[in-house]
Order: sequence, then C-alpha cells, then structure tokens
Amino acid sequence: MNTTMNRRGRRTTLAQSGMIRLGLFKRLPCEIRDVSPGGARIVTPAGVDLPEQFVMHIPQFKKPRTCIRRWQSGCETGVEFKLD
Repeated sequence: MNTTMNRRGRRTTLAQSGMIRLGLFKRLPCEIRDVSPGGARIVTPAGVDLPEQFVMHIPQFKKPRTCIRRWQSGCETGVEFKLD
C-alpha cells in the first residue's frame, strides 16, 4: 500500500473491490484504486456512465458513502465523498 499527499489529505493507493448502488435494486461492482478522507478514484466496467451522485460501499468504511462524480475518463472516475 502506497500513500501520497494530495490537496485534501493523504491518498492511499490500493486495489480493493467496492459496490456501487444505482437505484433500489441495481448494484455495480467497482475497483477502488485509491482513497482519501475526501474521495476516491474508482474503475468501473467499460461502457458505464455513472450518475452525478450515487452510494458506494467500501469495505474499509463502516457505513456506505454518498459519492459525487467529479470527473470520468474512460473506465476511471474520481468521486468526492458527500458530507451527510
């Protein structure tokens, strides 16, 4: 596991599976490439266009996180965790 500094805190590089919840019944697996207290960089299957806001389950956090899509380039997406 590698850690680097970014503008909003320490970013931890990892390769971990997560689950995105899209609506009531649809679930989408993703790979979490790095995570920080304020957000994450994730990879989704090809052809997926994520909505502006969604809920993601990340194993290292106790509760699901509401995410705001900040950028998307191909299969990679940068998300910001919404403060609830």
